[in-house]
Amino acid sequence: SMKNIIERIKGLNFPADQYVVVGSGLLDALGIRKAADIDIAVLPDLHKKLCEDSDYEKYEKYGKVFLKKEDVDIIPSLSWSEYPTTTEEAIRSAMIIDNIPFMNPQELKKFKQALGRDKDIKDIRLIDDYLSTVNTR
Repeated sequence: SMKNIIERIKGLNFPADQYVVVGSGLLDALGIRKAADIDIAVLPDLHKKLCEDSDYEKYEKYGKVFLKKEDVDIIPSLSWSEYPTTTEEAIRSAMIIDNIPFMNPQELKKFKQALGRDKDIKDIRLIDDYLSTVNTR
């Protein structure tokens, strides 16, 4: 669709303090590269609500219930050994762009390092380039 990532996320109508866009959504919002899928980590209350919404397809992974609707993937919680940051912490430290909470660049870098796939390594370079051009203080 021609909608940009911000419009696509706003269209989900999620409560502002209960989610954070993780993965390469930030890179898309910053105009660094397009993100194919939108990955969103949510708090338990929102997860429960979405589980009851028939628009979302449920699938199990790592013993947790993930949800999918079109190009949106819902992550039930950010907790695995290689990446210790919780969803709550990621929300608290989010970079807000146009009222949408995105995982901040430094955090996204840690997240991508924990995943460590080829595309993550490429994204880490993009994040480093971005960070070197902005004043992060």
